[in-house]
Amino acid sequence: MKYIFVRHGKTHFNEIQLKQGWCDSPLTKQGIKEIENMAEQLKDYKIDAAYTSPILRAKYTAQIILKNHSVLLNEDDRLKEVNFGLLEGLPCLFVDKLQLESSNWLDDLQMDYTGYEGENVEDVIQRHFELLNDNDIEKKFQDDDTILMVGHGCSLYAFIKTLLKNQKLDFPQNASAIIVNKVNNEYQLETVLNPK
Repeated sequence: MKYIFVRHGKTHFNEIQLKQGWCDSPLTKQGIKEIENMAEQLKDYKIDAAYTSPILRAKYTAQIILKNHSVLLNEDDRLKEVNFGLLEGLPCLFVDKLQLESSNWLDDLQMDYTGYEGENVEDVIQRHFELLNDNDIEKKFQDDDTILMVGHGCSLYAFIKTLLKNQKLDFPQNASAIIVNKVNNEYQLETVLNPK
């Protein structure tokens, strides 16, 4: 089974560095252009099913990616970004001073916004796994099927890093695609596509 994980295109909040989890801001013109480029790179991939976070920046990204594919788009709350709670929409520089993420969170995945009515990244990873298991994605589809999943930077990174165990993974750029194969119950990174 093959998974194509795509991070949404660049938004206005990304550009001005505001904390963006469950809150939303529109894709920029550059963000749309980059997603259109990624759609072109993915047009020859066979996609058998598609899932997206319902947050509009991800949903719109998925719709652009699927313009070359005849696949129904399924929205699922479990693909949402980390909920940053009361800190949503605030400048990232301010939020960083609260030290709710470890200085090495890209390696140790330590991030906890529960004190501000948000989420712990472990809960976010768990809900992504529930989508794979509870929704029977891995039982419903065949070994040669390809599943598109469109989501968000922090949540997708933490989830995919957990899937890949000790394999090296960089934080995804906006509009990038991380392609992962499941072979013999092991997940292996195939490639990362970045917009051109």
